[in-house]
Amino acid sequence: MKHWQETNAILDRLAELTAAGQDAAIACVVKISGSAYRRPGARFLIADDGSTLGGISGGCLEEDVRQTGLAVIEDGECRLLHYETGDDDEALWGLGLGCDGEVDIFVAPATRPGFAEAAGRLRNLLAQDNAFAAVTVLGTTSGTTAGTETSIDGRMLILGSNPKLAASTGDAGVDEALLAAANDAADAGVSRTVLVDGVRAFIEVFEPPPYLVICGAGDDAMPMVRSAADAGFRVLVIDHRPAYLLTERFPTAWRLVEALPDDVLEIPVGADTFVVLKTHNLARDKAWARRFLAAPIPYLGLLGPRARCEEIAEEAAEHDRERIFAPIGLDLGAEGPEQVGLAVVSELLAVRSGRSPGHLKNREAPIHDRV
Repeated sequence: MKHWQETNAILDRLAELTAAGQDAAIACVVKISGSAYRRPGARFLIADDGSTLGGISGGCLEEDVRQTGLAVIEDGECRLLHYETGDDDEALWGLGLGCDGEVDIFVAPATRPGFAEAAGRLRNLLAQDNAFAAVTVLGTTSGTTAGTETSIDGRMLILGSNPKLAASTGDAGVDEALLAAANDAADAGVSRTVLVDGVRAFIEVFEPPPYLVICGAGDDAMPMVRSAADAGFRVLVIDHRPAYLLTERFPTAWRLVEALPDDVLEIPVGADTFVVLKTHNLARDKAWARRFLAAPIPYLGLLGPRARCEEIAEEAAEHDRERIFAPIGLDLGAEGPEQVGLAVVSELLAVRSGRSPGHLKNREAPIHDRV
């Protein structure tokens, strides 16, 4: 769920570099097999001065990919890197791979033809709230007619809300096949690498990140907002006190809203909206609970002692109580606002992924359900 915001941050940084006359390359995880730290779509920006942003592993592949990125900036040629475990497991574990892990990473210059237009379209779509897909051409096999006049390696074809590609490989048949593959990937909600009509491409599915609405902008909300934003939530903080709703206090918040429970508000309330009530005012928390439980949200978390939480929950209909998490957070033995914030965000992630929290050492199934 960090994919959306990380991509946006990298494109924002790329725009800054471009405006300053600097060159850059972008590395992207396009395929994994077995154990890998990041999922397809994870990006890593390498500027011509060696500075970077983002990540494509646990921190050990980055230096190797950074050096490749600098070479890509120098010669303008795309590269598809492949890392896998072999006989020397210890060496490859140092490169961020687990047992039997394989990772393909595509590194391309940000100056490649058509990329500026594609990046602009991508940024526009990331500013909206709809799922979409992007197709990046990784290369062609011998015998294909696509892109024979000019290299199409690294060409990005954006598939937005309209069922068509915003660019072309130069072959109408290939475009049609890629469009069909992109629609299939979007329907499944899974990014993947495909080979169609001699063209290898990475189909990247972008799904909007979930919302977290926090009612109450006290000091204890600040670390919770930071943790939630870092995890990939779009965090909206609501409070009736304007002095608390300051960007300096919540620099990573998506929106700051001054409001009371009965005010008319235009805020997202749907199946991917999570709500935390922490106004430290019982009557106000009750009012917010009534308002949000009238919407189809999957999660309403209450901060406070069990007795206080039960008093709020008692006013809810029986069928609504399963959506109420009170007291809020996982049982981590948390103390203080920073640890409580982590416990709450951990619970949000577990609920959203449909997991019963436990130790990974006791999990026999793959850590990630979808590849």
